[in-house]
Amino acid sequence: MAYFPMFVDLTEANCLVIGGGTVAYRKVKVLLEFGARVHVVAKEICMDLAALSEETDHLLLEQREFTPFDLQDRALVVAATDDDEVNKVAYMMCKEGNIPINVVDNKELCTFIFPSYIKEQNLIGAFSSSGNSPALTQYLRNREKEILTPKLGELNEMLGRWRNPIKELFPMESARKSAFEQLIDYALCYDGIPTDEEVEELLMSISMTL
Repeated sequence: MAYFPMFVDLTEANCLVIGGGTVAYRKVKVLLEFGARVHVVAKEICMDLAALSEETDHLLLEQREFTPFDLQDRALVVAATDDDEVNKVAYMMCKEGNIPINVVDNKELCTFIFPSYIKEQNLIGAFSSSGNSPALTQYLRNREKEILTPKLGELNEMLGRWRNPIKELFPMESARKSAFEQLIDYALCYDGIPTDEEVEELLMSISMTL
């Protein structure tokens, strides 16, 4: 089974997590980090989840049994219970309703999987083994930390602010690509992130040579 790599906007998305233990807590934290609204339904809620719910209004906890009605209007579902039957029922209903579902530690009952990732602001690097080896993807994520630094996260934000001005200044794709490459090279050699004034000066200089 191979999974197509795709980044999805979960901002304000209505997500369900079935289960309230440590594993569910980790999945909830990931969903919250990407802006989702998370509803947890579980017979027991761990202390970490209870504490987390005090820190955000994007997390709703209900200590009760899962019911089919919980699947209504969900963007995605995570099943993280120790009850195989509950997990399987959730999977089958989500498949029937075309709702993406991840059944933790059971790749045969997943229509999406969580990658190992590193995130610096809006810059994200992610690895997936298609569920074969989480240990390997975690190893790759840890190695990636040496490359995907906080400075690159700041650089990504700066490039985002300048994307439209650069497109206007360099209408031709080849010139625009060269301008971005020179700007990135300049920024990576810079002590910190260049100011907007310094970027504008550099782009004017680049435009005279292209």
